[in-house]
Amino acid sequence: MKNLKIAVLLAVLSAIGFLAATPYLLTMIGDAIAMVPLPVPAVIALFVLQGGITAFLLSWAGLTLAGKVGLDAPILRRWLYKTEGASFTGPGIVQAVIFGLIGTLLIYLLERQLFQPLMPILAEKAQDLNTPVWAGVLTAIQGGVYEEVMVRLFMMTLVVWILSKLFGRKSAPKAWMYWVGIITAAFLFGLGHLPAASVYFGEITPLLFVRTIALNGVAGILFGYLYWKRGLEYAMVAHAIGDILLHGFLS
Repeated sequence: MKNLKIAVLLAVLSAIGFLAATPYLLTMIGDAIAMVPLPVPAVIALFVLQGGITAFLLSWAGLTLAGKVGLDAPILRRWLYKTEGASFTGPGIVQAVIFGLIGTLLIYLLERQLFQPLMPILAEKAQDLNTPVWAGVLTAIQGGVYEEVMVRLFMMTLVVWILSKLFGRKSAPKAWMYWVGIITAAFLFGLGHLPAASVYFGEITPLLFVRTIALNGVAGILFGYLYWKRGLEYAMVAHAIGDILLHGFLS
């Protein structure tokens, strides 16, 4: 029960995030959603409900395993359980902001300097979009909370836990185990975007496959490092900053 409050909070925040992200989602894949044999409000309600339930289950599982491998959401734990522990610090916030900006810059440069010259359809698709800045900014809640729960708190933690069981015996996880967890989770996060890319572009070419993995994975390495060294909350801050910039002001 020591993780229940944190899991519930993350689930509620994730549900709010899914609801806030619906205007952006409707802009991106509204035609596909319209093909679902249900009213759009019902689809959105199911989308939000599913997101909240999934976030709760992933949070609870992730937190349970995290306690075994030296990972956690220490700031939320201190707030909700009134325990001694970490809190937000100036240097930590600065590092999270810098990592969020670096991740954004890397994605932006890869897209503009590498992938757009090789894939003219990207520029055409960008011109067709008419996503309001505010709609893109609102995706930061869903990205910063739910995606960090799914990718870092659950996926990365699970990989580190498995490696510690296989190779760590009774000692603390080694640094390489965390790095494998960071990279594996980032790669899996990129893979998870392939269905949406297929809907949006119509097909997955080899180059589009590489683009999807690269753009969705590169920043995840930075976020995973923050989760490892400072806690889940700092990864959430960095991820939210990246989404605000990429989906909002640079969309």
